[in-house]
Amino acid sequence: MAEVIYRINLKISIIILLFIFIAPFTSLNAGSFGTSTAEFLKIKPEAVQAGMGEAGTALPDGTNALIFNPANLALLDKAELTPTGIFWFNNINMQHIAFGVPFEKGSGFGVSLLYIDYGSYDSTGGTSPSVSLKNAVLTAGFGKSFGNTFSFGVQSRGLYEDFMGDVSMGVSFDTGISLSLLENNIYAALTVKNLGFLSGTNDMFPVEFGAGLGFRVYEGSFDVFSAAIDFSKAAGADNIFAGAGIEYFLFRAVALRLGAKYSNAMDLGKMSFSDVTKLTSLTGGLGIHVGDFGLDYAFTPMGDLGAVHRISATIKFGASMYEQQLAEKNAEFVPKAIEVPKVNVENGRIKSVSFKPNVPEEKVKEWSLDIKTSDGKIVKSFSGMGEVPKDLSWDGTDNVGKIAGANTNYIFDFKAKDYTGQIIKTVGQIIQPKKYEFEVPVDKPFVPLKNREMLVAPITLLVSSDSDERKTVPFVMVNREIKKIKDWNFQIFDSKDMLLKEFSGGETLPSYLVWDGLDSAGKYVDDLKGCRYVLNVNGVNGKKAVIKDRQVIRDPFIITAKSKKLKLGKKIYFDQNSSVIMPEMADRLNQLAAEIEGQKNVQVYIQGHSSEEGDSAQNLYLSQERAKTVLRYFVEKYKMSPLSITTVGYGAKVPLNKNRTDTERRINRRVEIIIMGEK
Repeated sequence: MAEVIYRINLKISIIILLFIFIAPFTSLNAGSFGTSTAEFLKIKPEAVQAGMGEAGTALPDGTNALIFNPANLALLDKAELTPTGIFWFNNINMQHIAFGVPFEKGSGFGVSLLYIDYGSYDSTGGTSPSVSLKNAVLTAGFGKSFGNTFSFGVQSRGLYEDFMGDVSMGVSFDTGISLSLLENNIYAALTVKNLGFLSGTNDMFPVEFGAGLGFRVYEGSFDVFSAAIDFSKAAGADNIFAGAGIEYFLFRAVALRLGAKYSNAMDLGKMSFSDVTKLTSLTGGLGIHVGDFGLDYAFTPMGDLGAVHRISATIKFGASMYEQQLAEKNAEFVPKAIEVPKVNVENGRIKSVSFKPNVPEEKVKEWSLDIKTSDGKIVKSFSGMGEVPKDLSWDGTDNVGKIAGANTNYIFDFKAKDYTGQIIKTVGQIIQPKKYEFEVPVDKPFVPLKNREMLVAPITLLVSSDSDERKTVPFVMVNREIKKIKDWNFQIFDSKDMLLKEFSGGETLPSYLVWDGLDSAGKYVDDLKGCRYVLNVNGVNGKKAVIKDRQVIRDPFIITAKSKKLKLGKKIYFDQNSSVIMPEMADRLNQLAAEIEGQKNVQVYIQGHSSEEGDSAQNLYLSQERAKTVLRYFVEKYKMSPLSITTVGYGAKVPLNKNRTDTERRINRRVEIIIMGEK
């Protein structure tokens, strides 16, 4: 009896291994390659990746994340349901169903169920009971993105095995990471899978280390072309798997897939090239996708055993996270899409706040209103479909019923989406912030120490609209070693260490150096971010100093030459969430206006900034509005030509400090004005 069971068990194991590792042959000698418990964990059920050589570790493609890499759950675009039927040889029955749903802020959750019934086997002619085997795997996983490039995921699996009525249970865990590069065109991923145990056995699970690369070309949220390469190795054995495949969509509806995979799960003794070709198999598939519904088929040849056929249906529903994020990014800020006409405060607590919507009701598809504290924490949320209620109000309580105090600064964040997907947004104050005794900082101009410090002002960076460029200038290079200077030179190199420009002089180190952004050939340098600066100072005693360190300066400064003048003037400060000029700032603006009017061929650059409270889009909008307010002040009051004035907003990306305290945040709510002209 034991021998019969052994033979049948061996037959089942061989069938499973043949399917998993695609061995297109029927008779191979057993060797040193290990097999282990729960080999069914290696099965890749869904049709899409099966048609691509079972490669998908690095491709974010819906619920396949539960099969290949849980980190890709963080990249789910829509809620998705994927049932799959697999038609095996020997009437083996296998079914799989998976569901995944994305959450906000780059996270997603998924769950799947795999069921396999290998049927009954009777090789004794009826003298012994038939042998049966059933397996089931329940998987639940979660993925989370950190920033725009890195994702991490983990999932657990509950395992069930029924061999001739002898039931075993187990649990295993998978984890993975994913990196997205080049604007989400290239992906790289690593996984560790099948860490766990099955009760009633002494064998280890088939622990597997995997790596993958993926490439895709997409239009919006639709992948037109995808390619993937996977490699994995079983721990404690020489089993190796490699797969590669491509997918191309015709007319955004018909998917064509081709792949190849290799596995040496069976030992062939001495390997030859012909053996490698035997262990390599081509796969193929096609699909029809219309809107949020898709039907996919995959064909996997099994040599003399025939072929395995997979059919998967994909049903997507809900809003696209990609389209939602794109709409948020391109949201149009409308100052009064909704207003707060009345705030009722009793005994220091907010009792009611009424809102007055000003958006055309026939254009609103959906809307949301978040009540937040000044640091961005959501206190209460409202949302709906269609028209915004005319009697929309907030009773002053948070999500757990706590009454809000009137001494806290609350803001509202209103969004309305129309039927084309366009979002309009209004952010405003509910309770006006406490009026601080705002002590205007003393904007003392920076004056370099003679022969010790040199302030470098690259003009093209100083007036750049790119916040990453602007926050690097101006800067000071400090000479700490040479007291008596013989001569000096200042060199500018590009990212490839090629010399672009050189300045030099004698025994006096200049306090100011202005670079116009031109190289030695008189051409503008394109990649200013990658520039490297070196100050070489030679002493009269033969000592030399090579200075590369730079200290960014945020203080006002004045650089004058015989006929030209460059000035970063006093800063103009603003209240929180406001672009209205404070009375205390009017005198500063008047002084700057008089200075501008006293110069010829003048160019004025007005640069707006914000503190870090609120989201980045609102901060950018607020900084732009602050710059425009100063522009209007100059144009309307002093009749300056707007053609000579350039405005830009940097949001919170060019701070004066670390934005940690209320005082630091107040100082960062500012406008800086750069004046370039002739005396």
